[in-house]
Amino acid sequence: MRPGPDVSFLGIARPNDFLDDPVDPAAEPKIYERPFGSNFTVVVEGKPGPSRRPVGRSAFNYDPFDPSVRPDLQIIVSNPLGHNPTRRVCDNTPGQIGGVPASMSFGETQLISDAINDFACRFVNGSNEPVGRAAGEACTRLSDDGEQRFAGEGSTVQFCATIPVDFAFPPGETVVTVRLRDASGATGPPASVIVRVRQ
Repeated sequence: MRPGPDVSFLGIARPNDFLDDPVDPAAEPKIYERPFGSNFTVVVEGKPGPSRRPVGRSAFNYDPFDPSVRPDLQIIVSNPLGHNPTRRVCDNTPGQIGGVPASMSFGETQLISDAINDFACRFVNGSNEPVGRAAGEACTRLSDDGEQRFAGEGSTVQFCATIPVDFAFPPGETVVTVRLRDASGATGPPASVIVRVRQ
């Protein structure tokens, strides 16, 4: 039996919280095209995999001396985000917001674990804490009724990061890849989308 949870949704929400549509819904990975690299929300949802273990909810779990310490939300980008992608981890306080370094894989190195935590910690709940959201505080609205609900079928947790200018996506195409970890510490298969910035 395969361990780890599944990514049940990976996409983008517009500033009004309604889901954006990919350029070609049948293509894999899906491509989301934006006029600018900021002012939208990256949305990740998870559900239990075949093992049925609950999806972990942490978006920040860091040790600068142990690359095996990672959050349950593990997300990487193929290009650096922001104009100042520093090596400081979770530099996300007003006035000191830095960018996010790129990573090409989930390899267990300190630099990659730093980058994972640096982006993941910006996925916050309604109380601005780096943890997943329960159904009652979804950051997405569905077009059929306008209600705030999860986007993916069977989703049990949602992670949301609003992208400001400080760590905007660069022009061109950036691959966003995510995997999730369950309550036993097992990671599931990765999922990817492409964010294409036109400017």
